[in-house]
Amino acid sequence: MDKKDVDGKDVDEKLVKWNDIFEELLIDAKTLIKDLSEGINYIAVSALILMLIGGAALVVGLDRGEIKYVAAGFIIFSICCINGTLTLRKWYKLKNRYNRLQSLQKQMEHK
Repeated sequence: MDKKDVDGKDVDEKLVKWNDIFEELLIDAKTLIKDLSEGINYIAVSALILMLIGGAALVVGLDRGEIKYVAAGFIIFSICCINGTLTLRKWYKLKNRYNRLQSLQKQMEHK
């Protein structure tokens, strides 16, 4: 057995190991992208729920009819809408920032 055959086997073994490592990295990358996408979408849903809670507080305050309940409902509504708007703004920024990763995930799913 000459040195050329030994080197060829070593190279083949190293390539197989690298291939296994890259396959594991690909699986981890897909999982990471999926988790990131779900987290970004969760932010938008949370913001909308928060705004709905604020709207419900305003409706309850208006239904009671007394000025203190209307004022409290309006304050809760305002705080929830401001917070919801800021959260939706953050969602939009994150969605745009990681849009390329999400498109890569879709391409990997089709392959």
